[in-house]
Parts: sequence; C-alpha cells; structure tokens
Amino acid sequence: MSLNIVLFGLGQVGSHLAQVLSRESHNIVAIDSNPAKCREADECLDIKVLPGQASDRRVLEQAGIENADMMIAVTGNDETNVLACAMAARYGVKQKIARIRNPEYFDNPPRFTLADWGIDLAIQPELETAKEIVLLVKRSAATDVLEFAGNRVQLIGVRIDATCPLVHKTLESVSREYPDKVFRVVAILRGAATIIPVGTDIFQNRDQLFVIAAADDIPGVIALLGKSDEKLEQIMILGGGRVGRATARLLDDEKDLAIKLIDADAERAQALADELHRTLVIHGDGRDFNLLATEGILETDALISATDDEETNILTSLLAKHLGVTKTIALVNRREYLPLMAPIGVNAAVNTNLITSNAILRLIRRGDVVSLATLSGLDAQAVEYLAHANSRIIRKPLSKIDFPKGAMLGAVTRGEEVIIPVGDTRVRPEDHVIVFSLPQALPGVDKLFAS
Repeated sequence: MSLNIVLFGLGQVGSHLAQVLSRESHNIVAIDSNPAKCREADECLDIKVLPGQASDRRVLEQAGIENADMMIAVTGNDETNVLACAMAARYGVKQKIARIRNPEYFDNPPRFTLADWGIDLAIQPELETAKEIVLLVKRSAATDVLEFAGNRVQLIGVRIDATCPLVHKTLESVSREYPDKVFRVVAILRGAATIIPVGTDIFQNRDQLFVIAAADDIPGVIALLGKSDEKLEQIMILGGGRVGRATARLLDDEKDLAIKLIDADAERAQALADELHRTLVIHGDGRDFNLLATEGILETDALISATDDEETNILTSLLAKHLGVTKTIALVNRREYLPLMAPIGVNAAVNTNLITSNAILRLIRRGDVVSLATLSGLDAQAVEYLAHANSRIIRKPLSKIDFPKGAMLGAVTRGEEVIIPVGDTRVRPEDHVIVFSLPQALPGVDKLFAS
C-alpha cells in the first residue's frame, strides 16, 4: 500500500530515507530549511521538495499534511523534530516519527513526555549505534550484523582471505561438501561490485560475504569461513561523547568484560566515572600513543574509536590493528569513507546516519514489508516480508517460482522455527520471509508478496 509521507530534514538520514521510501512507490514530500539541500534533493531524488520551516502552517499544508499518513522528522535539531511532530498531530497525521538525540528526553522524563508532543516513535541515533557496536563486539569475526525475526535470524558480513576453505569453490560445491551447515550466502561484495550469487559463482580471496542463518548457527558458519569468533574481553573505548557513553553503558553490565574509556574532556571524564560502575574512565588524549601503551593497548582485544573526529577514529583503529588488536570498530559518518574501511584494515565501521535510517525503516510497518535495512558499501537491501494467503509466493515450491534476477530468498521464520529454504520449500501464509535484493529487483519481489 502506498503511503503519503511528509519528511522533514534532508541531511544524510533524510536523503537516504527519501531514496528508499520513494523506491517503494510511496508519495514523499520533503521539507528542509536549507535551499541548497532542497535543490540537491530535487535534482537527485524522485520526490517533491519544499523549502521551509516545520512551524510554517502554509508550507505544511502545501506539502499535503492534511492527507498525510506519516510524518518523519529527522533534522539535526531535537526541538525542531518535536515541533514538526506536534504540528503533524494537530493535523491528524496517524504516525509521527522523530529523531531525538538528547538522552535526557528518555533518561529523565519531564512533565511532558514525547507522546504528549504527538511523537509516536522516537529514535535515539547514538543508542542505536551503540547497540550495533555491542553486536559487533559479540560477533568478533563480523564486519556487519543485522538481526531479524525477533533476533532469531542474523545476517553477518565476513571478509574472507586465502586461508578460508571456501576460496576457489563454487556455492554449489560448498553446499554439497558441507550439508550439515545450514546457511545462505545472500550477497558478495567484490571490490565495489555487489553480487547476488548463484550456484556457479566462485568464492574469491578478499571477498566480503554476507551470510544469513539462524542466530544459533552463526558460530559454526563463522568457523567454516576460516574465522575465529573468539570472545573479546579487554575493551578500550576512545571518546566519551554520546556514542562512546551509550556503548560503555551497554557494556558496563557485562560482568566478564574489562572496559576502559579514554576521553580528553576532564569534566566529561569525571561525569562518566561517576556514572559507570565497572568501566575505568581515563582522562587523556586517545591519539597519544604513550597513553595508549600505558593503558594496555597491546593487551586489548577490541578498540572502539568513537570520538567526534572520524579521521582520528580511522587512524587509531589502523594503529591498533598494526599493534595486534583483534577487533577494531570505528565511528565513521561520511558514507563515502565506508567502502574503504575493510580494504585498509579497519575491521568494522559504524555510521550513525545509516543506522538511524535503518532503525526508522524497521519501525515503519508498510503492508507486506515488516522491516528493511541496508548495509554500508553494499548496493542491496535486506527486506523482511510477511506472506499472505493470496500472495503469489505461496502457490508453488520455490524452485517453480520465477524469482527476479538480482534477488535471493535468504530465510523463512515460521513461529519459532527458522528455515533456510531449498528448492522444494513452500512459503506458507503468515511466514516471515527475508529477501536480499538489488534495488532494481525489488519491484518484482514486492509483487510476489503483495496481498
């Protein structure tokens, strides 16, 4: 079903949301106070764009707010996003989603809650980023981690090398050789090219594989790929800003971890030391090699570089990797940098804007689509569909269905059961089906699940 969506804010998050949602044939009207961003979006995106403010009734009415199904407010200003949703509520918009960065809106509820201002769903970018970092710490061999179906299914990225036993083998031969390993390779990133593989495709050294499996089966898959998903116990975090703080708060509850957080701001370091119970907080410059050496960088299992300067995050990650740190995770918010991270030696890069966009897309229930996510550097999307009694996908075994080229069915969840499908698998009504697809194939996949 096509929705009428008013999108306020055309930064990196807003632009990505507009691109994805318009591709799904929703009617998008975007508003931004910056004329240059409006011109850029008007030239690059297939949406209607209006310059203006969230408080301007005339602009909102010109955007069709009275007939809108949804308001998404993702400017860089919390108060502006709250105001946009409050205005939308007065016009009777059914669903209002806001990006809210200030944790005080959530930690210490004021006299007025976000719901009182008309906000139905609020996304905390730094908390969502911290959650992804924690997943990457727990899956030490992975470059990316996405969760589906109530966390029962995971999609991970793993970069393979010459020691991987799958190198130079086809997908078909691997399936025959390891019949007890239940997983599906849904995409391969080779250089800058995204490949949705078929059985005759051959694994190559330096491929980045994207694999889907039941969460319980992921450790066995990682071992098959020649990687060790070892437990990371000595954790160092550089930067006590919003991402570093949120990450430390999540990890602080893990009793078997030893965590150190280094921050250059004396006042903030003291506040963090008072707040965190098990994390050792150190006032110092994370770029100082002598400080890192003194604080045990050589014994560290994972370095999380989450300062406000992404060049610092990249350089300290590379230094840590050179010193033998098992896992390096860098906060990198320039999307153009993301494809470069793995080739230069950074294990994983997290992008707050992309994570925020994915979190919003997961929250938007759009008919047959339960959730949708993209991965950094990959020109493809993971889409979780709900099959209906009259969907075309349930009429035949999968081998008899003309699945669009450039798309692959990765997993099916049926109640608590996780199924990695084969040719004779039949999708049933109410199954949740996870599909990995290039953008051009999505319309064809949508038709298979349409009710």
